Amino acid sequence: MKIDRIDLMPVSVPRTKVISLATYGQLSAGNFEFVIVKVHTDEGVHGLGEVPPLPPLSPESQQVVVTIIRDWLAPKLLGEDPFNLERIWEKMDFVAPTYPMSKAPLDIALYDIMGKSLGVPVHRLLGGSDRKRFPNVGLIGIGSTEQVTADSVGMVEEGYGGLRLKIRPKKDVGNVEALRDGVGYGVNLRVDCNQAYSPHGAIRAIKAMERYEIELVEQPTAWWDFKALGDVARAVDTPIMPHESVFLMSDVKSLIDLGAMGVLGLKMYRPGGGITSARRLLDMAKVMGIPCLLHDDVELGVSLAAAAHFIAARHRDLKFDAELSGYGDMIGDDVVTPILKKEKGHFEVPQGPGLGVELDEEKMKKYARETITIQM
Repeated sequence: MKIDRIDLMPVSVPRTKVISLATYGQLSAGNFEFVIVKVHTDEGVHGLGEVPPLPPLSPESQQVVVTIIRDWLAPKLLGEDPFNLERIWEKMDFVAPTYPMSKAPLDIALYDIMGKSLGVPVHRLLGGSDRKRFPNVGLIGIGSTEQVTADSVGMVEEGYGGLRLKIRPKKDVGNVEALRDGVGYGVNLRVDCNQAYSPHGAIRAIKAMERYEIELVEQPTAWWDFKALGDVARAVDTPIMPHESVFLMSDVKSLIDLGAMGVLGLKMYRPGGGITSARRLLDMAKVMGIPCLLHDDVELGVSLAAAAHFIAARHRDLKFDAELSGYGDMIGDDVVTPILKKEKGHFEVPQGPGLGVELDEEKMKKYARETITIQM
């Protein structure tokens, strides 16, 4: 089996939910942008991949991903056996030592091809699974105390057993206290700062919130200041999870060396890129005793399916519940069939060979800007 064609499709889907983030303001207007790839083989088996660039949270934009795949990565994959992951990654890392988000959709598509070729779901390739569904953490944006409380109560009544609350200075301790008053202590709570704090401010705020049993704090200080993250981590009891700071595999090592990695957050597209990198990092973290979770920014069904298979196979090694957003949360439509099921605070693992989803061609006509083909 050889790769003989790669279709590259930038996709834009309208946003349906307003959410406020510290530092970045509201993510409300315009579209969410994605890149879908379809990797074809000479035996008629194809695989799908996706990456969801979300500037300013993601360093690679949609146009950057398209350019890197079209001009650098895709030509190197033509003629390769999709099962030969190590060789393919060696070639991708040689021509693009960074750019993990551009590599991610190609890697995901290779797993889809392997699963379809063998007639098994991707989670079988990752070690098997005894789970058909898993809990998903709900997201609550920055808002008034009354709005945060109402949103939290509503999500818990819907079935969510865990919540991630966006915070910023003056919208932190009071909102956490109100949330706890509204939903009690039977719900897991984590907070996300999106870089809004100085090191001193972060330490003071986290210490004040710890009485409300927060399970982790995401990215309290500036993404580029690894030392500051380490200083905060050593001063508080709650584990710190870098997010915007984690892009390359080398970032993970640097953060660990500085004592700034209390929790390693993995995505299907960073750090490192793709299912392959997530596997490598999870195995490393398991040996080093660093707890992990799998999360995202906002995804369509291809990337969500890949994440679901990964969680299903490795749930014993993922110590915190997942955070997956996409259709039904932040966007009102998707480009895959079947639509992945999310209900009562849980996410169902897709069935069928490979990722278990295919592109909805009518939706692709609606949302895809173009199709760029790279072939032998």
